[in-house]
Amino acid sequence: MLFTSPQNSHERGFPVSDENLTIPAVNGTASAEASSHPPASSGLSLTTLKPRMAFTGKVTRVELGGAFVDIGAGVDGFLHISQIVSDKPVLRVADIFHPDDEVQVYVLRVNPKNKRIDLTMHKPSTYDWSNLEVGAKLSGVRVVSIESFGVFVDFDGPKHGLIPFNLMPKGMRPKVGDHIDNVWVVEVDESKRRIGLTMIEPPALPWEKIKKGNRYVGRVTRVERNAAYVDIGAEREGLVRVSSLGVTYADMHAFVTEGEEVNVRVLKVDPHKRQIDLTLEGINADDYALSSGPDEQLSPFAAALQRAQRIKRAQMAAAADRPAKKSNPQNELLERTLQQMQTQKKDN
Repeated sequence: MLFTSPQNSHERGFPVSDENLTIPAVNGTASAEASSHPPASSGLSLTTLKPRMAFTGKVTRVELGGAFVDIGAGVDGFLHISQIVSDKPVLRVADIFHPDDEVQVYVLRVNPKNKRIDLTMHKPSTYDWSNLEVGAKLSGVRVVSIESFGVFVDFDGPKHGLIPFNLMPKGMRPKVGDHIDNVWVVEVDESKRRIGLTMIEPPALPWEKIKKGNRYVGRVTRVERNAAYVDIGAEREGLVRVSSLGVTYADMHAFVTEGEEVNVRVLKVDPHKRQIDLTLEGINADDYALSSGPDEQLSPFAAALQRAQRIKRAQMAAAADRPAKKSNPQNELLERTLQQMQTQKKDN
């Protein structure tokens, strides 16, 4: 007889305590070693077994508190009565299982030192506390309840996740039973039994991963005279100041252009103020140093930059000397006529 666990959501997970997993006494001693078998030829052993592994095992012995199941690990696993899934109430294990019955089981715990394997018929959830990470994308979640501050959703995890209303697109209010295509994990706290989710796709680079000294390849989004803004995939763009390059009397346009990819390094990050200070990698301040003396040796780049600045200053000075308006011949003629009339009046 083959037993399989149903897929009902309320049966997922491992709802038993350590006390429930105590192996019943056999002739006054609690031991799983009495039903051990030689290791399987597949190489499976207590050291290679991991929680959540699935097996089709064979019942070797039935006890009052559960059944021993051979899964080929060299030691029979114990399936506690609380971990048995059946379409009828389980009052006696002997009413459900008999020796040589096949049963679908999952590894709950492994203790190689005590040669103990605990099994369950409850199908493990897709996610548990060990494989649920901040930033993970979850698909096809289902709304199970609505509160004043948000909604709880089932995503086949260790517990339902919470999506606050302020982490939903504006105007969206899901209903119980609705399916949401994609959500992202923003908080995982096993000690508080809390899982926070968002429907707004987070940045590729969260604040907690940005550290001083980290290096990134970013794209320049805006260039000003004294600074440039660089997108490194974070919530906010990083700022590269000219002063961070160790270069004086220079324009940031001389170093980067909008749309250019650049290598940057984090100088400072402040998640509370949402600020990221960066500097360009590979910049040698000596190559950009300018000189006011004609005899000092300049680098080719510095010399070209100095010439460009001199030309710009000359153009600005020439523009300042130009009349604000072009002369008008008619105005000049009128002005000379008025001057002649004033002269004749004085002579008379």
